[in-house]
Parts: sequence; C-alpha cells; structure tokens
Amino acid sequence: MTTHLLSADHRLPGLDVVARLGAVAPGLGPDLLEAVPALRGVVVLSTCNRLALLIDADSWADTGCPAALHPLPGSAAHGHGPTSRGSTAHGSAACALPTEPTDAAPSDLGGAVSAFLAERAGLTPGGLHLTHLSGAAARREMLAIAAGLSSMVVGEVQIAGQVRRAAETAAAEGTLSPELVRVIERASATSRRVAHETALSGSGRSVVAIGVEQAAAHLPPLSECRALIIGTGSYAGATVAALRARGLDDIAVYSASNRAQAFAAGHDLRAVPAGSLAEAVDRADLVVTCRGVGGPVLTADVVAPIAAGRLRSTGSAGRPLVILDLALTRDVDEAVRTLTGVVHLDLPGVRDAVPDAEAQQVDAARVIVDAEADDFERALAGRSMDPLITALRSHVGKVVTEEIERLRPLQSRLPASTVPSVDGRADVRVVTGGGVVRANGAPGAVSATAIAVTAPETASEAVPQTLADSVDEPVITLAQAERALHHLAARLLHQPTVMARRAGQEGREEAYRQALELVLGPDSVGGTHD
Repeated sequence: MTTHLLSADHRLPGLDVVARLGAVAPGLGPDLLEAVPALRGVVVLSTCNRLALLIDADSWADTGCPAALHPLPGSAAHGHGPTSRGSTAHGSAACALPTEPTDAAPSDLGGAVSAFLAERAGLTPGGLHLTHLSGAAARREMLAIAAGLSSMVVGEVQIAGQVRRAAETAAAEGTLSPELVRVIERASATSRRVAHETALSGSGRSVVAIGVEQAAAHLPPLSECRALIIGTGSYAGATVAALRARGLDDIAVYSASNRAQAFAAGHDLRAVPAGSLAEAVDRADLVVTCRGVGGPVLTADVVAPIAAGRLRSTGSAGRPLVILDLALTRDVDEAVRTLTGVVHLDLPGVRDAVPDAEAQQVDAARVIVDAEADDFERALAGRSMDPLITALRSHVGKVVTEEIERLRPLQSRLPASTVPSVDGRADVRVVTGGGVVRANGAPGAVSATAIAVTAPETASEAVPQTLADSVDEPVITLAQAERALHHLAARLLHQPTVMARRAGQEGREEAYRQALELVLGPDSVGGTHD
C-alpha cells in the first residue's frame, strides 16, 4: 500500500487558509477520486485547525505522477527516495512539499492535489502548499494526529471522535479503501491507548475548553452568568459540556437553520425562536458562535445597539458582553472587536492562549505513538506476503479440487456395472467371472469397498470377502470427503502461513519465496515475483 497524508493546519499555512479549505471540504473525497488518477481511497479530516487528506494510491508509479518518484530539491525528504520495502519508518517521508514555491512538475501527486484544492477554494493557483508525507511517515503522523499530538491544543479530546467521523463519512461516500481502514483503526487504537496510559487528555483539554476559560476571565463566576450558543454542530455540544462543567446552567441555543428546537430538547436547553437573535444576545453575558457556514451572523450593526444599551443601563462598571467565535469561517464580523463594552475572542486568540502540555505526558504519548507505528509497520510488512500466501493456498486448493473431481465421477465411470434402481438408490452391480453381485447405497454415496471389479481368475474369492467387509463400514458422502480434504489443506497451510508472515516482517520475503519454490516448485508461487 502507498499511503499519503497531505495537510494544512494552524502552523502551515495558517488558520485563514484552513478556513477556506474547510468551507469546501464537503464532498471533497469523491471529487478527488474522480479528478486525480489511480487514487484508491481518500479520508477527509476537517477540523477547526486542520484539513488533512489521508490518501491510498496504487503506487508512486501508477498515480500518473512521475515527478513523485524524485523528491523535490529542498524538501524534507530530499535524498531519501520513495518508500521501499524494508526502509525505516523515519526515512519514508518520500515527498514532503517545500514551504516555498518551486518548479515542481504539475504531475506530482502533491502538486496535483494542491492545485485541485486551490481551485476549489478560490485560492491563487500555485499558492497553496500542503505538508505531504508518504509511506510509513504518513501513517505515523496519522497516529499522532488521532492521539492529539499534532493539534493546536496538544492532547485535545475531540480529535479522536473527529477522525472516527471522517472515516464514517468516507465509508458512506464510497472512498474508504481497506488499506485506509487499517490505518484509521490503528490510529483510533493508538488514541485510546494514549488516553488510558497517560494523563495528557485527563483534564479535558480542547479548543472549546480553552476558549471558555479565556471568556471566563472577563466575567463574574460563570455560575452567575447566562450563555447563548449560536449553532448546533459538534462544537455546540462540546460547548454545552464545557459551560456546565464550570457551573453555568442558564444556556440558550439559536440556529438559523431551524435545528435549535431539536438540539435544545436533546441537551435540556432553551431554544431561541427564529427572529429573536438580537434579544437573545442582549440577554446573554457570554455568546459562543460555532456555525462555521456562510458569512458572519453577528455584525457590528447587530451588536452595536446591544452593547450601547447595556452600557446605558449598567454604567461603565457593568459586565461586558463576551463573544467567543469558535468558527473557522468567522461567525463574528471583525468590526465587532472595536465596539465599547464588547470582548471579542476568536480561534487565533485561543491558539495564542493555549498552555503548553506537560512535557512528561507528551513524551509518554509520543513513546506510545512510536511503538504503535513500529508495530503497525511490522504488521504491514507481514501482509506484504499476502500474494505469495494466496498463491500457495491456490496451489493447494487446486490439488484438493483435483482429488475431489477424481472422486466425483466414480459412478459415471462404471456405466456397465451400475444401474438405477426403482427406489432411487444406487444399484451397484459388480460383474465378475463368478456372476453379478448387487450392493445398494444411498443416493450420491457409494462405499469404495462396495464396488469391486476383479479379474475373472480371482473373482470367486475377492468379491464375497469385499462385500462382507463393507457391510458394517460407514458410507462417506462426497460432501464429507470434500470437507475433510479442505480441512486437511488448512492444517497443512497453517504453519507455512505463519512463517510467511514472519518472513515478511523480518524482510526475508525473497528467501522464503525461494525456499517455497525449492520444495513445491515454481508453479506454487507463480505470478508473485513482480
């Protein structure tokens, strides 16, 4: 498998670009499969601080991207070359795109995806530069992302669910390949292990929690405040949990798409009627916006009269209106920041306020990620022997089938000695020099010892003894014989299969293949050399 991870996040190229890309993320997976040749699968992970594309391609050579075979000068992978079997995990970042424009060929896989995204998001052609990892490095980074180690808030608790939902969306859209399923499953398992074995996420670190903490610094105790949530997405649910964890229970919710009623009912909140947004904002001490669709919902024209009225009624000592904008695409107009009596917080501000995670816990989490990544690569190396194992099983299966077919036409090969009886049972007549001996059997079942065709000179002695021996012998059906042969084949293949996996994990594929050819012949592993 050739795995690629192309991403834009809060570090490179920044939140503004991530917001543009996030706005065009819906339906991106199927469109990419159609636009870029030889992609077998795509998982699109879109969060408040990242757009990541986990891609499964047939191979570097088959993507229609020949430039990908040669790392770009100045890239992080320059000099490493494409990932090959047996390479180390840290040396497999085969094509990390540089942070500055280059003369990269347009056929480069990363360049092709970047150009597609730039056009889709209305960005300057050639102006979008994604971080691009491939092979083991891409898979290792995906595990780190799921564990929260690459997030704006290191150790955030929401990313694991976002990775899972991204995979579910890919499955629903038909872009989730078996190879990507394995990566996502290992990433999720790694995230769970980090959560259970470290305290990195024990304090519920998240963008929402950090934002609420910032907002609380400008307000009386939150238990004495009233909050309004604008939007009903996943961040809305996280906001409700964060506010209640700090003792704020007076929460209302507003949605321009008429989903407020259902969301309020599910979270035991008050729903704001359509057309009553201004009144709800005026009543609140804290407004949290997390729509992330369309243009700003709170403009200076809406907020200015509210802020002025609050100042007149409470004086300069009154509590301010705190607005926390958690949407990438900005639910709050920048002009609101200049209004007197209003505190406007947004994602860039949250990012600047993110505290450093405890170094010891981060180190412990990285050790887990590294261990899981190394184990995953060993497992994948073992799976590299799948074609050989399949060929071996096919070879043995063919032998079993030939034996079954040899048994199957037994009756048809004896037309002169077998005639159907009136009751449907096989009427076996053994013609010998001493006469005809009849032995009936169940339909489709003939005892091998019940059929004896002997030479004339021995018939008088052989036939009676044969039939006498077969009287108490159980009849074996063809189906039973077939199952027995397949069971025997499975038992014979178990140890060779185990050893093949081990050879793949240890980089001894070719030695194993040669040994197998020596024992069983080249036909047993035919077609697996390329």
